[in-house]
Amino acid sequence: MYCSRQLVRFLQHSIKLGLACCLVMASFAGADTSEPSTNSWRDDFDGTLYLGVGKGFHQTLVPGLERELNNDLLFVISGELQWRNFFIETPIHRSGTYIYSATIGYRFYQHEQHSWDLIASNYNVWLPNKKTSSATPQLEGLKARAPDSLNAIRYQFLWQQHVFGFESGIDLAAHHGIITRLSYSYLLPCRNLDVYLSTALTLESSNVVNYYYGIDADEARPGRALYRAGAGYKTHFGVSAVYPLAKHWQLDASVGLNLFSRNYRQSPVVTRDQEKLMVVMVRYVF
Repeated sequence: MYCSRQLVRFLQHSIKLGLACCLVMASFAGADTSEPSTNSWRDDFDGTLYLGVGKGFHQTLVPGLERELNNDLLFVISGELQWRNFFIETPIHRSGTYIYSATIGYRFYQHEQHSWDLIASNYNVWLPNKKTSSATPQLEGLKARAPDSLNAIRYQFLWQQHVFGFESGIDLAAHHGIITRLSYSYLLPCRNLDVYLSTALTLESSNVVNYYYGIDADEARPGRALYRAGAGYKTHFGVSAVYPLAKHWQLDASVGLNLFSRNYRQSPVVTRDQEKLMVVMVRYVF
């Protein structure tokens, strides 16, 4: 899971929501408990953990939100961990450069290449959280927007190097809006280099877009008009590459481009029509 100082608070909240959701689903999973199991709980644990250090660059729609990410060195823990049907994962290679995205969930159906999961994940993170008044002049007078925590159902289809995904759910932490996402990624092996090509279409309800890009009456200023945003969509294109440096060391590099529909771009605080993101990192594999 990718963790930074800004992400820890989100994970604490998201894990509580996600585990609650997963435990409810587990009670209906139909597991046979009539015979006692002799296996240790550790026998069902699997996964990989990484410790990395790197540098990121993020050009956001709203100037100033990327300040801390661009100025600070990134120290992160990442990984894909699974215990029985529960899992924690970081989708940066399959989803481009979502530095602040971590997913926890419960897999309640698996058959060959098909799977259905209940997940808790985040899609929107405003930076710096709770520091908008002092970050940059463009953010003066704006209220903090909390990271969301989407509680969703997800379907995935895996075929050879292809991964198709669909997920849809509602946020219970910030805006209470609905987010639906269609995604596709392809793994392209090139000798020792693994290249991941990814694209996604994300649909967000008016509650989501207005929460992050709308302007309330108490935030309006000369040159920053009152703005009520409607529903919108954004498109993501990403490329990630992983190269082994040694037995326990690897080099990661990712770039991403996000394009936005009109309701995002018309916000008075938006001065760009796209987002760009790049991360370079050296990671130790446990």
